[in-house]
Amino acid sequence: MDHSMIPEFLNVAICAVAEDYEELLDKLPSDIQVFTILESGMGNFEILLQSTTFQRFTDLISLDIQGIDYESVKKSSNVKQGKQGGIILSVDSLYPLGLNLLYLNLERVRLTSLSPMKKNKANLVVKPMNTVTNDENNNKQLLNNISQSTGHRLIFLSQQNSGESDDKEILPYDVYKQEMEGYQETVGLFTGLGALTHLRVYDCDLKDITWHMFDGLNNLVHLSLEKNSLKFIPEFCFYGTPNLKVLSLASNQLLTLKSVDLAGLLMLEDLDLRGNNLTFLSELSFPPFPMLKIADFRKNPLDSIFPSTFEIMNTTLELYLGGEDSKLYLQKNSFLGLCRLRALYLYNLEIPMLERFVFQGMPELLKLRARGNISSIDLDAFVDLIKLVDLDLSSCHIRKISMDAFYGLQNVKRIDLSNNELEYIPPGLFGVQQQKQLKEIILSKNKLTSLPIDFFKMLRIPNKPPQFSIVRLDSNPWDCTCSMITWNPYLVNRLREIAPRCSTPKKLKNWGVFHALRKGGLQCRTLRRRYLKKSTLGRNNYEDNIIS
Repeated sequence: MDHSMIPEFLNVAICAVAEDYEELLDKLPSDIQVFTILESGMGNFEILLQSTTFQRFTDLISLDIQGIDYESVKKSSNVKQGKQGGIILSVDSLYPLGLNLLYLNLERVRLTSLSPMKKNKANLVVKPMNTVTNDENNNKQLLNNISQSTGHRLIFLSQQNSGESDDKEILPYDVYKQEMEGYQETVGLFTGLGALTHLRVYDCDLKDITWHMFDGLNNLVHLSLEKNSLKFIPEFCFYGTPNLKVLSLASNQLLTLKSVDLAGLLMLEDLDLRGNNLTFLSELSFPPFPMLKIADFRKNPLDSIFPSTFEIMNTTLELYLGGEDSKLYLQKNSFLGLCRLRALYLYNLEIPMLERFVFQGMPELLKLRARGNISSIDLDAFVDLIKLVDLDLSSCHIRKISMDAFYGLQNVKRIDLSNNELEYIPPGLFGVQQQKQLKEIILSKNKLTSLPIDFFKMLRIPNKPPQFSIVRLDSNPWDCTCSMITWNPYLVNRLREIAPRCSTPKKLKNWGVFHALRKGGLQCRTLRRRYLKKSTLGRNNYEDNIIS
């Protein structure tokens, strides 16, 4: 990001801190602008960073604090791990840096005063009005004015006492308010960092966040809370970051999303939710994102995408969906409203038959990549993707495909059907009359033994130079016969490494196809005169890429 006030030369300090960290930090000059603190040793002592630690460094524009990766230490050391120490960041530690700090990176740092369950905060509890137990006898004086009629009452339980909630002190409302106010003052770890533009909190075991943490960060454009322990996002949590462009909540434990959770992010361009526990997405999952460009939901156990889920995300250009732990099922109109989407990536897709209704609603789509289990592809399956350029359906266990499956793909340049289970290519599946821009076909690693007799004839327009670049047919169990005399070596045999081989007859096993036609004793001379005399100059160069 361009900051015109940043000087050309910066004062930089990098410190590896150990037990004597306070003495080391005291010796540093106060005009440091870029400061990196690295924890050293075995991580068995505590390094407490407070406001007094940073109060001298008011010129800081970048602060990077990195604790030890304890998992790596355990794996690489035979020493038994004792009491875990580490870098501890006090809740008030960053206050002195609010005027100038632009970049803050925290890795494997213990953040204090963030979890409401660990604070002296009152709990709001709803209880039936007519259930006064023996454990509440001490509070009868407090409750004697409460009607015993059927209903519910609110009580406020202090966190000062340990144990179960029924054993905790019941507070008057005024005391409850005081505890809540005190709690809210402690959660603002980043409060006051009004100049901050980039904030990254990585692998800090962050379990709870509140809107107070990010309130007032009006200049923040990049926020990453990756690899923490977040299960839920509080409502309007990021409302205090109105100019945020990049938000990463990847590698957490998020269970669900509601539209109010991410509300207010009207400038957001990149949303990263990879590696969470989201099982479904619906039209209630997202608020308006008028500027969103990229949304990534990979590595979630998603199994359902409900209709109109993304209709409110109609500026999105790239979308990633699916994970290894759950099969992804699509419904009619799952992608409705993605009128500007350019690239769609689907993982672990489960569709017995791919039909037209699946990909409706994406008229600007240029690239489609799917992985999973698609047993068959129906006619006109992609007819609504009129601008599609790159279609990648490799590794989808495809067994059957309709001859009109690719009808309407007038702009497609590349079709990849490799690593599937195709035993048969229907006549007319590929042809420049329909796919007028098609240049590359990949059929590698299927179960094909033959091709339609006019396969290559359909790939060129009479009296016009060929537009094709390559047809990959390698790693198929080809039955080498004279029908292969119609194959075009210019397209098939361009690279020796991917030249197709014969599987049968047995005497030609592992022979290169064109070598077998020339010297395999197939006696195809009549066909050779008919089809190969018209070959263009240079044909023999491609035929020489033989595998014998």
